[in-house]
Amino acid sequence: MDSGDFVKAHDRVKDFDWTFHYEPPTRRYPMHYQVPKKTSDPFRHLVRDYVKMERDKDDRQYGAMSDVMARAKMPAKASERWTEVLKMAVPVTTYAEYAAMKCTGQLVDAVDNAELRQGYLAQMMDEVRHTNQEAHLLRYLAKHARDPEGFDRGFLVRGQNMITRAARPALDAFFVSDPIEGAINLQVVAETAYTNPIFVTLTEVAAANGDEATPTTFLSVQSDEARHMANGYATLAAIASVPDNLPRLQRDFDAAFWRQHSFLDSFIGSVYDYFQENRGGSYLEAWNEWIGHDWAGSYIQRLEPFGLKLPRGWEEAKARIPWGHHNIVMMLAATWPVHFMRIDPLTPRDFEWFEKKYPGWYALYGKFWEAYAQMGDPKDGQVPLTLFPQIPPICRVCQMPCVFPRYDQPTVRIREADGRKHAFCSQGCEHLYALEPHRYASAYTWFEHYDGYDLERYARECHLIRADGKTLVPQPSLRWDKMWTLDDIRRTKIEIQDPLKNLPADGAPRLMQPVTLQ
Repeated sequence: MDSGDFVKAHDRVKDFDWTFHYEPPTRRYPMHYQVPKKTSDPFRHLVRDYVKMERDKDDRQYGAMSDVMARAKMPAKASERWTEVLKMAVPVTTYAEYAAMKCTGQLVDAVDNAELRQGYLAQMMDEVRHTNQEAHLLRYLAKHARDPEGFDRGFLVRGQNMITRAARPALDAFFVSDPIEGAINLQVVAETAYTNPIFVTLTEVAAANGDEATPTTFLSVQSDEARHMANGYATLAAIASVPDNLPRLQRDFDAAFWRQHSFLDSFIGSVYDYFQENRGGSYLEAWNEWIGHDWAGSYIQRLEPFGLKLPRGWEEAKARIPWGHHNIVMMLAATWPVHFMRIDPLTPRDFEWFEKKYPGWYALYGKFWEAYAQMGDPKDGQVPLTLFPQIPPICRVCQMPCVFPRYDQPTVRIREADGRKHAFCSQGCEHLYALEPHRYASAYTWFEHYDGYDLERYARECHLIRADGKTLVPQPSLRWDKMWTLDDIRRTKIEIQDPLKNLPADGAPRLMQPVTLQ
């Protein structure tokens, strides 16, 4: 079939657009937007040809992983520091793909536009494929990595973990509201701004640290993301062409950017900067290139003549980028017994790299990491959590610890509403709460869920015990000769306590006392 015949066949397919004979989609997924019935197809694919192309990519990926890499035992040769963080990262990206599948399925049903629907249908099939690919990667790592414990629990405990549960407020936004709002969160922000830092930049880190399985999967995924970005552009162009949509579009775009930034930048930055052993660039450099320059400068700012401006929280987000993820990793390390991975202490070589990439880093974080390295022996029974005179609360909206933009200068706000105390990590999160307080009425933070638990009880109920029935899955180092057990953690007598219980709140925003190290 030559190009002319292909175009004719593609256009002919649109004449056979389907109609619904069951409950009208507008009742199942109410929309605030008007979508024109005729626009342009961002993919220009025939589904039959698209499926063949994706099948060929699957054959290449799964064949390489099951044959060459498995036989060469590549995952066992990769940096353990790096493979440990994949225990957290891969379950989060897999859930993101699943949420994206739900989003595009809703769009297929809700948007009465054959051209856009064709693109959404192909993307929905992509997301099914990506969910399976990344679940397969997790299983593959569980079979071949040196320490499988944690890989096999990733899906089970993701929603119970202090950090990974914060993925839900960001990723659920793909499908919990207006389908077009979901598309803005997914296609316009998450995929267009963040998939390059996730699936391109992180693959460079993985390969540099001896991990070939993750790049094999992630680069296959990213080969589809360019089409998803085209879907986002086509959706924006369609809804921006109707003037009545513009006020709602800007509001939803502002909210979508802040929801995705508040989790993704801290999470990706933590994975990128803190779990490299063979080091290259920094997340700050990657962010400036992919998000600051390419997404904001070369994409969003050029849409201003059509009615879409940079998001409301853009400057606040930029101010958080240099330091935000350092605070999150410090919190992660300080609370290592409640996670499902081993967290390697930083070395003087790491200190030198951080000081070069983030001038002033050592003065803020160096002493903590030196103390952390000295507290790994279970015989001493010390947990880094005790280094903090005050533990930060968790934000009601983004579910991240309130340690932004820096732990010593937090912008946390404490309010009381409906008989409950609420912490907000930033002006951005407080603004989202003010827009839709009902959306967070049933949201409970990690501290509220586990207030009063001692660490032993938490470990038992959250499946953090290894197959021997006594050794913990989480560890404060990669050393096999100094593994913490339930007996060791019991002797610490540490109890999880909700910081908000002891904080006064009179309805006025106020700052927490700075969290400093003793």
